[in-house]
Amino acid sequence: MTKFLLKTFFVLTILLFGVVFGIHQANEGTLSLFGKKEAEQTVTAPSSPSIEKQEVRDEKKTVPPPENEQSTQERVKTTQELQEKQQLAADVGAFNFYSELGSNIGELLELIVYHTVSAITGIIHGWLNN
Repeated sequence: MTKFLLKTFFVLTILLFGVVFGIHQANEGTLSLFGKKEAEQTVTAPSSPSIEKQEVRDEKKTVPPPENEQSTQERVKTTQELQEKQQLAADVGAFNFYSELGSNIGELLELIVYHTVSAITGIIHGWLNN
């Protein structure tokens, strides 16, 4: 009995650490997918008395305010981007037909399985109660 409990505890411990490790890996993958990293870190330097804290930031360049020529070019770019997005939305609309078709087929299969299972359980119930 003691060996069984020790083996069970050992296996459950390994599984627990596996799950925690998997969650950690998934979290890191999600953060790297969206490009989210810590924007600001605080570094302390105990050896030098003059510098107590030093902030390390991501290297993000600040964009100067747009001038008239740049703003016109940016408007043209945004208009082109909007047109491309509208075209993409129109293309995705064609795929909407297929998703609706798949949804309808899924609902039909769900009804068939539901009625089949209810018929089988009704037959079994009838056999057991006779």
